[in-house]
Amino acid sequence: MRKILLLLALISSSAFAGTGPSYYSLVPGADGAPLTDNRVYAGLKWTLNEGIKPQAVVGFRHARTESNGNTNGGDISISAKIIDGFQLGKLRAKYFDGKEDVQGEVGAGYDFTKGLFAGVGVHAPYSLIGLDLHPFITDNKLEPYIQIDTNKRYKKPNDSASVCAPQYGWPPNYDIDFNSSDCTTRNWVSDKRLKRSIHLLTRLHNGLKIYTFKYLWSDVVYVGVMAQDLLKNPTWKHAVITKANGFYAVNYEMLGLKMTTLAQWKKDGLVSIDADKNIISISGQ
Repeated sequence: MRKILLLLALISSSAFAGTGPSYYSLVPGADGAPLTDNRVYAGLKWTLNEGIKPQAVVGFRHARTESNGNTNGGDISISAKIIDGFQLGKLRAKYFDGKEDVQGEVGAGYDFTKGLFAGVGVHAPYSLIGLDLHPFITDNKLEPYIQIDTNKRYKKPNDSASVCAPQYGWPPNYDIDFNSSDCTTRNWVSDKRLKRSIHLLTRLHNGLKIYTFKYLWSDVVYVGVMAQDLLKNPTWKHAVITKANGFYAVNYEMLGLKMTTLAQWKKDGLVSIDADKNIISISGQ
C-alpha cells in the first residue's frame, strides 16, 4: 500500500525535445500532488477582557496544501495561565480552510473555568485573531483574543525542493545540469523507499554494494547504489543529499560512479558504472 501511494503521487514528466533526462518533483511536494504539513507549535495568547497578562499555548496542526494554494486541516491546542500561578485555560479543537498564507477557523472546546465554548478565527503567519462564545455563562459571553505563535506560512507543493530522476526510456547516466542546487550533475534519486525489485548485483573492492532495481514509476531495470547504504559509512555519506521532502538523492560523481541500465551493464560490465573510465576492481560477484 505504501508503494502504491508513493506511485500515485509521482507526477508524469513531460519529455524534453531531443535527448536528455526528465525533472521530477517527488511526493510530498510534487506538482499537482498535495503537500502534507504536520507541526507542533507554541505561542502566547491575550484575551482582551482579561488584561495584559498572556496565556501560553501549545498545539499540533495538520494541514494539506494543494498546488493552487488551497489549505485545510485540523488543529488541537491547550492554553494555560503561567503568570501568578499555573492554571489550565482552554482545550480547543479546530478545523481551518483557506489559502497557504491565511485561513479561516471554526472550532469548539472546553474552558477549565467556564465550561464549553465555540469559536471562530482568522490565522495568518505567526498570528491569530479570534472570538470565543461561552453560551452557558451569564457575563462576558464573548471573548475576543489575539495570539502570536510559531505557525509560519504553508508551502505550495511546487514551492518544495524537487529531485532529479531518469524518465522511462532515457539513459540514466546522461550528464545533466539544470543550473539548480537540487539537480546538479549526476544527482539521482537513490532512496530505497522509491525503488522495487531490488537485488544485490556485486560489491566493489571498497565494500560499496551495487544493486539492480526498478523505480516505482518505471519498468526499466537500473544499476546503482542505495542511499541508505551510503549513510552508514562516513566515507560515502557526504554523497547523499537529503531533499526537503525527506527522500534521498545521491551525487554519483562524488563516488566516481554513474548509474546505468542493466542492459548496459550486460554489454559493458563494470565499466558501465565507472564515471572516470577507470576499471574498478571488485571483491566478488
